[in-house]
Amino acid sequence: MRSNDFAFAIRLTDTMHWDLTEKDFRFMMALEPEGSFVASDGRARIGVITTVSFGEIGWIGNVMVKPSHRSKGVGAELVKHAMRYLAEKGVAAIGLYSYENTVQFYEKLGFISDLAFVRLVGHGSTAHSNARLVKNMTKRDLQAAVDLDNSCLGWSRERLLKHIFRASKDLCCVAREGYSVVGFVMADWYRQEIGPLVCQPNRDDEALHLINAELSKLAGTEVRIGVSETKRKIVDALRDMEFREEFTVVRMYWGKKLKGLNCLLAMESLERG
Repeated sequence: MRSNDFAFAIRLTDTMHWDLTEKDFRFMMALEPEGSFVASDGRARIGVITTVSFGEIGWIGNVMVKPSHRSKGVGAELVKHAMRYLAEKGVAAIGLYSYENTVQFYEKLGFISDLAFVRLVGHGSTAHSNARLVKNMTKRDLQAAVDLDNSCLGWSRERLLKHIFRASKDLCCVAREGYSVVGFVMADWYRQEIGPLVCQPNRDDEALHLINAELSKLAGTEVRIGVSETKRKIVDALRDMEFREEFTVVRMYWGKKLKGLNCLLAMESLERG
């Protein structure tokens, strides 16, 4: 993919109402300059896929084929090409989020279902704010958050987290116990999506404080968040705040089993894990 492919990619993803813009594709290519691909039939562009690598972990994002070329193996070729690219980067595992109706497609390519994440949409409100234990993230906190993320998940998303911090520092928060960071949350003004949300195990109360802090900062704004279905306390609390379920996705992996489910409470995005 190159910059002159963005308009095609946007038109294609619009057919599924994904609401992606040029900024989304520029963001992906800033993280992984050679990791997004376009499929073509002669001179006609017919599909796109995006990837990002985090050391031993690779992630597959947007996979889309023109309606006229679906069920012809194009999607499978895109995914196989992305897997080869990530393998060349030295990854030991590849993850993705699949809509429920595409799980079998990825299973045929060797991916294994892990667990479900529910995507919810609601509105930010100062009425939700109860952030006594939550502080705005500083540069020093950022490194502590990167270390926590790495120890919890088993792979480093340092460049992604630092990119988000640079873009939306005022939407990044930490929860502390004494001088230690026990959880953090990020968001950005552009996506208006809360995530990632990472906490040490059994810290759901701190996680809710972090979410409440973000909702306060995003008061009056439509907000989305993708939460692991295993975190019923968080999902139920969001529903009590009048968040509604948009859809459910299944986290899947190929290769080495992904870890860190008790720490990763909310995804960063569908595209980047």
